[in-house]
Amino acid sequence: MARDLLPIVQATLAGRYRVEAEIGRGGAARVFRAVDSAGRSVALKILRPELVVTVTADRFLREIEIIQRLDHPRIGRLIDSGQSDWLIYYAMPFIPGPSLQQVLQQRGRITPADTTRVARDLLEGLAHAHARSVVHRDVKPDNILIASDGAILVDFGIARAIELAGTDRLTKSGMAVGTSRYMSPEQIMGEATIDPRSDLYSLGCVLFECLAGRPPYQHPNELAVLELHRSAPIPDIAALVPGVPPSLAAAISRALGKAPSDRWNSATEMRAVLGP
Repeated sequence: MARDLLPIVQATLAGRYRVEAEIGRGGAARVFRAVDSAGRSVALKILRPELVVTVTADRFLREIEIIQRLDHPRIGRLIDSGQSDWLIYYAMPFIPGPSLQQVLQQRGRITPADTTRVARDLLEGLAHAHARSVVHRDVKPDNILIASDGAILVDFGIARAIELAGTDRLTKSGMAVGTSRYMSPEQIMGEATIDPRSDLYSLGCVLFECLAGRPPYQHPNELAVLELHRSAPIPDIAALVPGVPPSLAAAISRALGKAPSDRWNSATEMRAVLGP
């Protein structure tokens, strides 16, 4: 059973946060609902203990400061970060509403109309970030919140910060930076330069799953999934799911191009084909 961090987090950050409950666990962090000293409700994220021993805290915190350059309603803002004892934390405003992952677990899939709305929202957020040279690197349903006014992408820059702040222990651990079901071929190959088109590939995987109820590539063996991203034919979402608008099907298909040059040139370009 995973260690109960709640009392440790409450004691360590007392005075800075009133930590109420653990509300989620992701690949990089455990998430707590808290109230800060200004009375704001926040999602307080504690870097997972197994990652703490493989990253340089100062470098990680320096790298995630890039999130502060992002100010867009479709992006979760960074409002605080730091280290206390061995805890490395960062905080964003608490956004009521489920993650897209939770929605898909409950419903199985969502309608083409809802998928199009999610795509538009996320592409607008990605366009803002990409224009400021920030690539997410881990676009997935767990990092997408469905708020009352639309979809919001969270944890910008966290995957890159972990990678850049990683010590030799991170490399030796074999810990992947990213999520296999949504990783672009160039991420899988460990390319030195990952540009915005990698995020478009990951978004294509997410949108495919929204419609089909499963990601584009599946296999019980995770290594096989990675190989499918690199070499398998692009599945035709229109053939799998009746009633998908041609514009949405085309947007997803091109986003899933194996090479970056096969994809949309930008989030703005992809957004434009989905209409107003």
